[in-house]
Amino acid sequence: MIYTPGPAWQTGKTVSEQPFYREHGKYMKQVFVARQLLMGGAFLDNQGGLGILDVASEAQAREIVAHDPAVLERVFEPHLHPWHAYSNQYQARSAPSGKSPSGEKEVLP
Repeated sequence: MIYTPGPAWQTGKTVSEQPFYREHGKYMKQVFVARQLLMGGAFLDNQGGLGILDVASEAQAREIVAHDPAVLERVFEPHLHPWHAYSNQYQARSAPSGKSPSGEKEVLP
């Protein structure tokens, strides 16, 4: 997911100075502890941020984003891009066509 500035973004303030940033951080920590967020953080050019989710479906990703306080308050605008990392040191839960990068049938936990 990529977060870009939304309508409530305050120009001239850094990502961490935006309204609801603290609540966003707490929420993302919960998603991380639930092992649905592999990694995430703000862009260094202060234009939003990026998070890599490991979920079973796009619907599940949309559900996570829909409950983000900074999204609800329109500070961040979410953009979801389904993606699979073929060069990856982490074991992904899903892959295109249900096969692992090695071509074997993937079994979801």
